[in-house]
Amino acid sequence: MATTGKKLTDVLSRAWHGPFKTKSDFAREHADLIGMAASDGFITTRIATGLYGREWRITAAGIQHLHTLRGEA
Repeated sequence: MATTGKKLTDVLSRAWHGPFKTKSDFAREHADLIGMAASDGFITTRIATGLYGREWRITAAGIQHLHTLRGEA
């Protein structure tokens, strides 16, 4: 579990500090964690209602969860 937390922290941090392309090497390497984070609502490709892009970006819930993972909340 600690390993997953560290890796999830890496994915969320990357999405916050520099959104990454859906088909990037980073996205391919971390596909399972990205799927989990997207399913949990921590990252999204949604830009607006009905409009989606090609970059993973962190959500408000993702920022809050990142702070929790880092022990800041």
